[in-house]
Amino acid sequence: MKLTVLLSTYNGEKYLKEQLDSLLAQTLRPDRILIRDDGSRDDTVAILEEYCSEYPFMEYYCGRNLGPAKSFWELIEKAEGSDYYALCDQDDVWFKDKLETAVKTLEQEDNSIPLLYCSRYTLTDQDLNPIDSDVSDLYNFSDFPHSLIYHTAPGCTFVFNEAARKQILKYDVNREYCVIHDAIIHKVVTLFGKMILDRSPHMYYRQHGDNQIGMSANKAKVFFGRVRRFVNGSIRNYRSKTAQSLLRVYGGECDPKKKELLEIVADYARDPKKKKQLLEKEEFRSHTGNDLFFRILVLVNYI
Repeated sequence: MKLTVLLSTYNGEKYLKEQLDSLLAQTLRPDRILIRDDGSRDDTVAILEEYCSEYPFMEYYCGRNLGPAKSFWELIEKAEGSDYYALCDQDDVWFKDKLETAVKTLEQEDNSIPLLYCSRYTLTDQDLNPIDSDVSDLYNFSDFPHSLIYHTAPGCTFVFNEAARKQILKYDVNREYCVIHDAIIHKVVTLFGKMILDRSPHMYYRQHGDNQIGMSANKAKVFFGRVRRFVNGSIRNYRSKTAQSLLRVYGGECDPKKKELLEIVADYARDPKKKKQLLEKEEFRSHTGNDLFFRILVLVNYI
């Protein structure tokens, strides 16, 4: 069994050493840690050089600034030859059992199909003090329909198999719509395979002022953040555009029932019948406070 950790860095000098140390302390040490620096201007590369010179299974290379999604996608493309791949952010700290738990879970499944493991996390402030939070309510969902509406878990908790990697890479993020890499991975795996949710935390998910991507523990902040994005249109039609791209790439090979759900999300804004289906289909319900917000977004053609 071979395991590769994929890490994209960008101006991460403040927390990077702590994260790298937590990778080295894993009870199941990875066979390879592949790092792409996304154009850092601080001492990140010097830190990577220090660690990679000491640990031969750790390697890095530098590229131009692509942003997190395309940087991680390039890493996934380059990281062939392993059985499992774990995504890693630069500013978190992993519990010692994170990789061992993920691999043991995945090895109990049918690895001929795409598999994606993700775990809960302990949300912390910049000093790793835990934050009381219940923002990860959507860990109840591991199915394809909900993946089209809700983003279940951050990519830093993801470990996926080679079958998933091959299916994922059919999606060209340079041509197709992609806001963030983990959302595409989540949807593709549930379209063709299985997502496994571990309801125990296996990492500290650090939140600070310099997060490239992040999560807030404050529900009011989350809500008003959604309202702000709604008003400025920064994620307008995000789900619909993603579904359209998934149809272009995978429409010819996916299950007909799942294709129908993709078509509903892709076309609801211009097809009143599909909008009615999107509002009424039980497959899309969360039965949480998110449902009302979801219905509002559908009614104003924002999803």
